[in-house]
Amino acid sequence: MPNRIIKESICRSDSIDSLSWFEEVLFYRLIVVCDDYGRFDGRPAVVKGSCFPLKDDITKKQIADALNKLSTVGLVRGYEVRGKSFLQLTAWEKHQQIRAKNSKYPAPDETCNQLISDDCNSLRNRESKYENRESYSRNENAGARAKACVERFDFFWCYYPLDKNRYLAEQAYISVISDDIYTEDDLVESAKNYAEYCKITKTDKIYHADNFLKKCVFEDYLPGKYKKPAHQMTKNNFSNFEQQNYDIEQLEKKLLSN
Repeated sequence: MPNRIIKESICRSDSIDSLSWFEEVLFYRLIVVCDDYGRFDGRPAVVKGSCFPLKDDITKKQIADALNKLSTVGLVRGYEVRGKSFLQLTAWEKHQQIRAKNSKYPAPDETCNQLISDDCNSLRNRESKYENRESYSRNENAGARAKACVERFDFFWCYYPLDKNRYLAEQAYISVISDDIYTEDDLVESAKNYAEYCKITKTDKIYHADNFLKKCVFEDYLPGKYKKPAHQMTKNNFSNFEQQNYDIEQLEKKLLSN
């Protein structure tokens, strides 16, 4: 593994300054373990084992939360290739020397499912382009909006009927909110409605939360558009007469009175 370069200007980076100590340490260790193109396996368990092999008290949830923050401020971006998650450290070519001919991991090209929010992109681009205080203020506001999305995501995740791939779902959630078309309340309500739909219809096919958002399935379950399905009737509703607790005398009286 070649040596990596860390420049003195990192001490004055607003993005770095917005990180906690743990998030900052994870970022530096990612620089060391990434391949020569700044890419790495995106699974929190793999990141934990590679970046903190001697730290038994660090959990996968801590790693996932820290990766979310790094993505939010634009230092890391996540992407999928053939259903597998990977990480790309942004601006890698600007700061590091590439010696290897090929990357160990697939590139985040146009065929990949990108998990980058517009706010994070604009935050990173404006930081590299402008140096004045006003631009930094705008960057901080964008980062605050993205951070708020991360904090509110728990409501969406609580209602969603399938609790898998939280990290990917959170990135897709931020991306949808960053488009300023749908509100967080919209997404929370769509999760509630979808959970209700799955329960009533007893469907075996439940979208993973990231695909529910990225493929715009959630739009069918937004307030005002979603229609609650009728409860499905089973055969026992009509064939279990003997099991029903009927009052025969009352039934006879009603029939005779008619």
